[in-house]
Amino acid sequence: MEPVRYTRQIMRILALLAILCAPALASADTSVQVPNVDLSGMSEVDKGSLVKLLQKYPSACGKAQSLEASLKSDPKCRRSVFAARYMVRLFKLGLLPSEVEEHYGERFGSDVYKYKNIDVKDSPVRGDPGAPISIVEFSDFQCPHCKHAQPVLERILEEFPQVKLYFKHYPITRAHPYAQGAAQAAVAAGKQGKFWQYHDKLFRGDQEKESPSDLERYARELKLDLAKWKKDIDGAVDKVNRDRAEGEKVNVDSTPSFFINGRKFHGPPTYEEMKDWVEEELNK
Repeated sequence: MEPVRYTRQIMRILALLAILCAPALASADTSVQVPNVDLSGMSEVDKGSLVKLLQKYPSACGKAQSLEASLKSDPKCRRSVFAARYMVRLFKLGLLPSEVEEHYGERFGSDVYKYKNIDVKDSPVRGDPGAPISIVEFSDFQCPHCKHAQPVLERILEEFPQVKLYFKHYPITRAHPYAQGAAQAAVAAGKQGKFWQYHDKLFRGDQEKESPSDLERYARELKLDLAKWKKDIDGAVDKVNRDRAEGEKVNVDSTPSFFINGRKFHGPPTYEEMKDWVEEELNK
């Protein structure tokens, strides 16, 4: 009977310890808190990984403190909030900590503003030319992803008067046989002050119908001087090629590619994601 009695005592002790530890364990589940950052939906493992990254990386405002310290003690550094929220979104997408670090570095690394010198002096601009935030778009008129991005850009420009959009041509002719001709036709329309009107017709129309006859039909609909437009098409090849060379110089490898104030945009070109980047720039 002695061994049985001993075993029962051990079980009572273990049960008591479980009861005493339960509140502490429960509070541990909610102990990870980050100011102004919603952690709901994150696993405890991911929260722990997040804290380690917040301690590892510096303030997004370039100050001599960790991202974690910045969030807790520097309310004026709004970029740190955007940085932490970005990490959280990546974890919620199911990325591993190493993958989160890779994506974070692409957006918040020390050299992300290395593309500030993209030449836009002869590129058409939409929005207030004096706006402080510039989006440079490298695009292809036959690219379906470029077409899908247009409503997003239009909404950004409508809701953020602080943003201007520059357009750069990057026709991928091996996949889109009409892209080069469409780009030259748009440049020629721009010679008559109607680049954006022609741009909109190309993206809002059937991208499979951008043959020379379709391009001329768009020119007629816009009431362009057809003789001048046709003449200018031939001369537009240099402008299109310069844009493409500029894209290659800044490592454009797909379309659409965007650069926001000299920083290459990474992520899906959704309204929510682009809005987050724009608002971050406004809060620098």
